[in-house]
This record gives sequence, structure tokens and C-alpha cells, in this order.
Amino acid sequence: MANNAYTISENLEEFGKQINADLSQGLDLIGTAYADGSWVGLYQDTLNSTGYATASSASELRQIVEQQWQVGGYRLTDVEYGDDGVWFGTFEEDDGANNYSIANSFTQLQEDISQLWDKGWELVDVEYGDGIWFGTYRDVPGGNNWASADNYGDFYQATQAMLNDGYDLVDFEYGDGIWFGTFQQDSSITSGFVVGNTFDELVANGQQYGNQGYEFVDFEYIEYSDGGWLGVMEKETPQNTAVGDALLPLKIANERAINEGLADVLYDYGSVDYYGG
Repeated sequence: MANNAYTISENLEEFGKQINADLSQGLDLIGTAYADGSWVGLYQDTLNSTGYATASSASELRQIVEQQWQVGGYRLTDVEYGDDGVWFGTFEEDDGANNYSIANSFTQLQEDISQLWDKGWELVDVEYGDGIWFGTYRDVPGGNNWASADNYGDFYQATQAMLNDGYDLVDFEYGDGIWFGTFQQDSSITSGFVVGNTFDELVANGQQYGNQGYEFVDFEYIEYSDGGWLGVMEKETPQNTAVGDALLPLKIANERAINEGLADVLYDYGSVDYYGG
């Protein structure tokens, strides 16, 4: 499995310079997150070729994506919404097909996902910003699924159910009070998530699983109660095997690492929606 690296900047222009420097050192950008005025970049030392683009609106980002379909070999893999209405797209050099959806409501997003599933597209990333749900899709093999909940406790239970059914968590988004997870059937990986009050705490909580071969593939700042971070981790595995409860999903060693606001709703279970394509 690849090794992670991170970069943090309070200025978007400086963030771009840091990314360019890291890319020149052989690292690949796989995702970004925005929180409290800071941009965070997530890298792996893989052999892929990655890049990025910024846009002032979801419509402008859509145009950039479509331009890459015509003139470049880069495909959108991750989207983040940040300060001053900036939409930040991460791209990977790939000859595979790419698609997107832009919805003005969560209900419309669900409809878009179903329609694109029917056409053979698989959901790989969801981002919420400025009242818009932006979905990213690829022509990747395997079954696709998603789950949503309105609190951490329900999302935890939904993730357990998905993992027990043979799906792996590959992406997480928190927006408009909704916890949203994207799942994929992939026998080559095992996945789960960890949480932390701060980004540094998130990374520290993930270290114990890093020793077991897990790496971060996505993280998200949660504007909930006092705020917090959730990171998706995965490791390569030869086949899907039964895993212990500690990995369904990943549990942090110290429950106090969940901030009090999240802990208050940890067992406040309600309705959970999860659908398969």
C-alpha cells in the first residue's frame, strides 16, 4: 500500500504552490479538504499522474471536466468546496471514462445517482457546497452503493451494515446536516474510518491502523457541534475476509477522541437510507 503525506495552507495560492512542489517530488494528490480557513492536501507515493484545477462555481468546474474529456487524459476523481466559493477538483491521468452530476437538492442527487447507475456509471465522490451536491462518477468495475444518515450514530451503523454486506467505504461527505458514504464492492481492499477533534488528532488516531497496512484515502471536516474530522482508511487485501468488530468500521483506541458533540449522538439511532446500484 502507498504511504500518505499531507500539506496544509491557509492560503489557496500558497496551497497550489505546495501541491506543485509535492507533485514534482513524485507524490500524487488524491484528495483535498477545507476547514476553518485552511486547505489540506492528501497524497500517496503511487505511480499515478495527478493534477488539480480550481473553479469559481460548480458550472465552471463542469466545463473544466468536459475540456479534459476532449483535450486531455485526466479524469476527475475528487471535489472539494472551500473558501470564497472555490471548487477544487483533483484529477488523475487515465484513459477511462468520467461523468458528473450537479444537483440543487439531496433528493435530486439521489435521482441522479440512480439514473447514472442505470447507464453503467459508478459513484466515486460526492461534495456539498453552496447548496449544490456535486457527484463524480467513473466506469469502474464492481457494485456501487451509498448510505446516508442525519447523525454519527446512524452513519456508524449504516457503515457496519455495508461492510458486513461486502462493500468497502471509499468516500465520505458531510453537508447540509447529512452524513453520506460512498461504497464499492472491491475484493482487493478492506476499509473503515477513524475520527478526531482536530486534523492532528485524526492522523494520530489513524497511526495504529497505519501499522496494520491501512492508509488514508479520504478525509472530511465535519461542521457539526464543535466540529471534528473523519478519515476513510483502506488497505490492500488478497480477498474479502471476515474482519473483527474493531474494523467494522475502524474504532479509535480511545473513545475520548470523539468530541463531546459527536459522542452525544453516538447512540441516538434513527432512520438510515442506503441503496445499491
